[in-house]
Amino acid sequence: EVSFNTAYIECSRSDVYCSVRFYGVIKWNSPRSLRYAVSPLGMAVIFLPESCFLVIISVSVVLADLPVPKNVRVTSINMGVILEWGRPHTSLGNLTYTAEYKSQVYPASFSTVCRNQTEHRCDFTQVINPFGMYVFQVRAEWQGETSRWAKTAEFLPDHQTLIGGPTVRLFSREGNLEMDIQDPVMKVNKDLRDIYSLVGYNIRYWKEGEEDKAIVMNDMQQKRLPRSQLEGLSRYCVQVQVSIGEYKKTGDFSRVTCETTTADGKVEAWMIALILMVSFVVVAVTLPLLFLVAWYFYKGLKFFYPSANLPEHLKKCLMEPPHQYIFLAMQNSSQQEEQYQEVSIISESPLVLGGPLCSHTEELKGTDNGVIEEVFPLNDNKEKE
Repeated sequence: EVSFNTAYIECSRSDVYCSVRFYGVIKWNSPRSLRYAVSPLGMAVIFLPESCFLVIISVSVVLADLPVPKNVRVTSINMGVILEWGRPHTSLGNLTYTAEYKSQVYPASFSTVCRNQTEHRCDFTQVINPFGMYVFQVRAEWQGETSRWAKTAEFLPDHQTLIGGPTVRLFSREGNLEMDIQDPVMKVNKDLRDIYSLVGYNIRYWKEGEEDKAIVMNDMQQKRLPRSQLEGLSRYCVQVQVSIGEYKKTGDFSRVTCETTTADGKVEAWMIALILMVSFVVVAVTLPLLFLVAWYFYKGLKFFYPSANLPEHLKKCLMEPPHQYIFLAMQNSSQQEEQYQEVSIISESPLVLGGPLCSHTEELKGTDNGVIEEVFPLNDNKEKE
């Protein structure tokens, strides 16, 4: 009869190695049979009084290795290659990971790209060739212990990468909807058409609000929607995806882009007439205004900058400061009365009536009979002289 009272567990390394000890009491009838029964279990027997003894059972348990990362997968969009994985089932903390790759085209050993990192992803974009074949592997690490490698299946970038949606812009021209489609940008140093030779477009378009009636055109090379399928002055929406002919694969659709068509591709006659009329009015008003502005500007220039130059002595006179004291003296002085005296000139010969008037010189020259009388004013200065 065995009864265990206590179980004691010692773990030297979590989830890897544990020692389990059980403490209990065994009652027996025959010591020989007891030794035979307990010896294979590795029990330590301590004899106690009253026909019982203490039994210590020590069991060593070695658990499995460090678990491998789970859900290992390769994600590739536009030739970018990312290895992703999930955390392994373990309670251990601070796990790190190492990820490697190997080319299957040129057999070689694995090359490490990410070492002792805590992230659950590793970017291999810069080391792969679009036309290669690769295998990837990753393992978990903890305090010097490592898990087994978790490997992927063979990966072919040109076959298995996902092609993103192109960039699309719409233009309405003469009743048509023209598209400017730009291929998605690859994450390697090559364009889409450098990797794939047969590139087309699957075009899906519909009238706005009627997406359930969308029309799909597959593997198109032209970038124009058929005019016969479009209504004038209506808004249409378009989505485009890349089609790879040699691999029978398609990419993601672009975002929805919408544009309004013109009326049958023509401008109405009344609109043309209105535009011409408005243009004529603008020209008729603008030209005279421009002429007047130019004329007044010209006159202003002539006024401020005349073409005729003043003589140098006038410029000098104008530039000299005025003699104000002389001007004030002339204003303050009273006007003097002009003085004069009468002078009579008598000629001995009489003047001919009706004859022409002559100057003083002619009248006095060679005459002795006439008398001429004139009055000459004399200034004070003359009298003094």
